[in-house]
Amino acid sequence: MLRRSRIYFILVFVLVASALTIYYVHDTKERAWVEDGVLDLSSMAYDYNGTIALNGEWEFYWNQLLTPADFELQKPEPRYAKVPGSWEHDLDGNTYNSKGIATFRMTIENLPEDSRYFGLKKANVRTATRIYVNGELVLEDGKPAVQAQDNIGSNQSKIVYFEIEGRTAEIIIQVANYDYIIGGIAKPVTFGEQQPLMHMHYHQFLFEYTMILIVLIIGLLYLFLFLVSKSFRSREPVALSLALSCLFYGAMSSTYSERVLNLFYPHASINFNFRFGHLMSVLSVIMVLFVINKVNPRYLSNRIRNGMTGIYSTFIVLIFAFPLEMYMPSIAFYLILTIASFLAILLRVVILYFKEPETKSGNLENRTIIFAIFCVILYWFDDSLYSFGIKDNMYLSFLSVAVYSLSLAGLLIARYVSSYRKNEELTEKLIDAFTTLDQTTKEAERHEIAFLQAQIKPHFLFNALNSIISLCYTNGARAAKLLTELSQYLQRSFGVNLSSDFVTIENELKLIEAYVEIEKTRFGDRISVSYDIDEDALPLKITPLVIEPLVENAIRHSVLQLKSGGQVKLSIKKREGMLCICVENNGRGMDARTLAQIQDEESDRISSKGHGISLKNINARLYSFYGVKLDFQTETNGTKVCIEIPAVTDEPLD
Repeated sequence: MLRRSRIYFILVFVLVASALTIYYVHDTKERAWVEDGVLDLSSMAYDYNGTIALNGEWEFYWNQLLTPADFELQKPEPRYAKVPGSWEHDLDGNTYNSKGIATFRMTIENLPEDSRYFGLKKANVRTATRIYVNGELVLEDGKPAVQAQDNIGSNQSKIVYFEIEGRTAEIIIQVANYDYIIGGIAKPVTFGEQQPLMHMHYHQFLFEYTMILIVLIIGLLYLFLFLVSKSFRSREPVALSLALSCLFYGAMSSTYSERVLNLFYPHASINFNFRFGHLMSVLSVIMVLFVINKVNPRYLSNRIRNGMTGIYSTFIVLIFAFPLEMYMPSIAFYLILTIASFLAILLRVVILYFKEPETKSGNLENRTIIFAIFCVILYWFDDSLYSFGIKDNMYLSFLSVAVYSLSLAGLLIARYVSSYRKNEELTEKLIDAFTTLDQTTKEAERHEIAFLQAQIKPHFLFNALNSIISLCYTNGARAAKLLTELSQYLQRSFGVNLSSDFVTIENELKLIEAYVEIEKTRFGDRISVSYDIDEDALPLKITPLVIEPLVENAIRHSVLQLKSGGQVKLSIKKREGMLCICVENNGRGMDARTLAQIQDEESDRISSKGHGISLKNINARLYSFYGVKLDFQTETNGTKVCIEIPAVTDEPLD
C-alpha cells in the first residue's frame, strides 16, 4: 500500500505533466498572420498589441539577393515559403539546396495611424542577413554574398528601430547560408512599435540572462567550496560534478536564443559559437551523469556512467575533428540519444523510489534527483523542439536548467544541515556522556576520600584505647581529655561530606590538632608540633585530607623513627592570591626509593604502611584539582614538603 507522501508525489507529477502538455500544445500551434506575402493589421484588432511575429507565407526568391531597387523596376515572379522554417522546399513543393542564397519579402499594411516609430527583431536567420525596410538598409548581420568565399556568417540575435512615414512597410530580407546544415529564417521575425518591442526584447533578454546567471553563480559557489574546503570535498563528493555541470550548462545556454555570449564577445564567429556551444552541451551531459552517480551509485552505476561518458566523448571528437557541415547531421541523433538516456535513468530512479522503504533522508534524496533529472529531460526536449523549428522560444529550457541547479544545490544544503544536526546530536550525547563520567569520577573520588579517611589502622585505635585505659588508673582527668580528643578525631575522620569536594583550612586544622593531641598523649615529649598560621587563611578552602596526612606522615615516619623524637612545624601562609602550605620535620629523611615511588604515577595510590593516606595519593589529588604536585626537600636529618595552590573562599567551578 502506497504511503500518503508517495501518493502526493504521483499527483504532483500528473499535474506537472498535464500543465506541460497544455503549454506545448498551445505554444507549438502554428499562427500564420502573413498570407501571400501580405499582413493586414486592420484585421487583427484582437491579436495585435504593439508587437507581432511575422509568421506565414513570405515571397521567396531562390538564388537571388534582391534589393528594393529590383522590386521597383520590375517585380520578379515570386514563389512562397513558410517563415519561420528552412528553405528546403517552398509551398509549391519545389526543393532547394541547403547551401546558397535567397531573398524573402513581405508587406505590412494598415499600420497604426498614431505610430511612426517601429522596430524589427531578428532572432535566428541562417546565417548571414541583410534587412531592408521601405527601401532603407536597417540591419546587417554578417555579409551575405553570392560566392561562398565572400560570405561572412554571423547569426546573432539583433533588434533595430526606425521611422515609417505612412501606413505601409515593405520588408526585404537577404539570406546567405554556407555554414549551417540548412538555411532559411529559422525563428520568427518580430515587428512592432518601438516601445512595446523594446520591452519585449529586454524582458526576454533579462529572463535568459537571469537564468544563466543563477546557474553560473551556483556553479562558481560549489566550485569555490570544493577548492577551499577539504572537509567539504570529503563530505560532498558530488560538489565538483554539480559545479561543473552548472558552469557548462550556463556557458552552453549563453550561445542559444538571445545569445548572451555575444554581449561579451560580439565578434565571435559563427563557427566558434557552434563549436563552443556544442562542446559545452556534451560536457554538461557528461557532468550530469557524474552528478547522478555521485549522489547515489544505485541510480547510475560506475560501469554505466563510464560507458555513457565514452559514447558522449565521441561527440567531442566530432566537434573538433570535422567541419560543421559534417558534424551538424549528428545533432539530431545526439538530442534523441540524450533524451532517451535520461528517460531510462529517470525510470530507474522512480522504480527505486517506490521499491525502497520510506526514510526522511532517502525520500528527500530520491525526490530531488527525480526532479533534477526531469528538469534535464525537459531542457533537452524543449531544446530539440526549438532546434527542429517546432517551437520559437526556449523559455522552458532556460527555466528548467536554473531549477535543476537550484534543486541539487538545495539537496546539498539539506544534506549538510542533516549532517550538522547529526553532529550536534552526537556532540550532545558525548557531552552528556562526559558529564556523567565526570560526575561519576567525582563521586568515586569523594568515596575514595571517605574510604581513606576511615582507614585508621586497628593498632592505632587499640593503642589509643590502651593508653586511655592505663591513664584511668593513674590520671583520670588526662584519660578523659584523651578520650575526648579521640572522639573528636573519629568524628572528623568519619564525617565526610560527599556533596562537597572542599573543606576550610580551619576545619582541617581541628582534625590535625585532635590527631596531634592523641599522639602526644601516647608518646609524650618525643613529639613537638608548632603552628605558624595566618588568620586570613582560616576561611580559605582546600580539598580535604591533604594537610592532615602530611602531618601524620611527618610524625609516624620521620619523628617517631628516632628514639629521642623530634619536631614538626606546620606553616600556612596567604601570599598574593596563593595559599602556601609547608610541613617540615627534623626526623629521619626520605630515601630516594620512597620519593620515587611517591612520584611514580603507575604505582599503587594507597599506602601499604602508615596511618592514613599515602603521599602519592595526595600528589595525585593535588594534580587533579589544582594541576600542582608536592614539592619535596629531603635530607638525612629531616624533610620539608610544600604546596602552593590558589587561595579561594568558594569552591572552584568545574
